[in-house]
Amino acid sequence: MAAVQTETCCWNTPWDRGFHLYKQRPYNPLMDGLWSDWTPLHEAALQGRLLLLRTLLSQRFSACSSTVNGVTALHEACAGGHLGCAKTLLEYGADADAVTIDGATPLFNACCSGNPALVSLILKHSSAPHPAHLLASPIHEAAKRGHITCVELLLANGVNVDLELEAGTPLYCACETQRTDCVHTLLLLGADVNRGRGLDTPLHAAARVGGAREVELLLEHGADGNCRNSEGKRAVELAEQHSEERLILQSAGPCSLSQLCRQCIRRSLGQHRLNRTHALYLPNSLHNYLLYR
Repeated sequence: MAAVQTETCCWNTPWDRGFHLYKQRPYNPLMDGLWSDWTPLHEAALQGRLLLLRTLLSQRFSACSSTVNGVTALHEACAGGHLGCAKTLLEYGADADAVTIDGATPLFNACCSGNPALVSLILKHSSAPHPAHLLASPIHEAAKRGHITCVELLLANGVNVDLELEAGTPLYCACETQRTDCVHTLLLLGADVNRGRGLDTPLHAAARVGGAREVELLLEHGADGNCRNSEGKRAVELAEQHSEERLILQSAGPCSLSQLCRQCIRRSLGQHRLNRTHALYLPNSLHNYLLYR
């Protein structure tokens, strides 16, 4: 009787959400929030209970089992930053490229956790370091959270430093969240200083959130303070009155000839050849200047 009442209640609910397909898999939004397909393996992975995880796997729990939303035990191990659990799951055949209904991969979750060893492990087993979904990009998440080593690992594995999604570029995300060290790292590794989110540049983002140190770094790397966003405003117009970042922007002059030359050479080399500048046979002083040392 209880089952009948439950079913009646369910069908009395207005049907305003249909089925969807993601990666050729049917997904029912009405199942959101239900844990009926959550397994002890998922829980053990999330909590980092390695011994229990090994026991469950030895009892024929599948390392590839997923919830209705596509969440696997490997997703949970990575979200919790549990290296040992992730390594064990991979040894038992877990899919390093598994994608949830929201587009999250184990690599994305590993970048959220900020564990560089875990990110490195997933990269070794993954064939897709690039985002599977526009809202779940590993490098954007790492940049937004200030996980510098994770950003460096992703770039070393071929991820585009200027990948622009709805949230902007990784540099733009780092500026929005005032992750100064991450902003510096991205600029040193070849990020385009003027590419952000549409017409909104990283300098606009830094000025808007009050990131004085980020503004300094961007200007040092050749940011154009005269760029106007979709509202026709320059970065200085977005900064608070009498704020430090506004004063920095107001006092910024044009780039020197040496700065322009450095920027031109760095652009010509590109992201993946900046570490080969020694092949240019430049004097050490010029080599260090080119790399902002």
